[in-house]
Amino acid sequence: MQQNQSYQVKPTVVCTELEDGAVLLDVETKYYYHINESSLHIWNGCQQNMHVGQIVDSLLASFEVDEQNAFDSVLHFTHRLEEEGLVTSV
Repeated sequence: MQQNQSYQVKPTVVCTELEDGAVLLDVETKYYYHINESSLHIWNGCQQNMHVGQIVDSLLASFEVDEQNAFDSVLHFTHRLEEEGLVTSV
């Protein structure tokens, strides 16, 4: 995956923010996912059509994390989102 990779969010996914993260609900499949605060940050980046490098920079500005861990977190979470069919790479 490259720094300029971005994602398109499936239009049937609804995000409801909570105190400690969010719940994603795919109204088409009826599956829901509880995500933590940092995952919500990545999700919001995907919704805003940010590319991976921008999401990593945003994580670095918002959380106490080093660049490699931020990059790894973005890769891991977006991979899971793709596996679940919640986003597609563009």
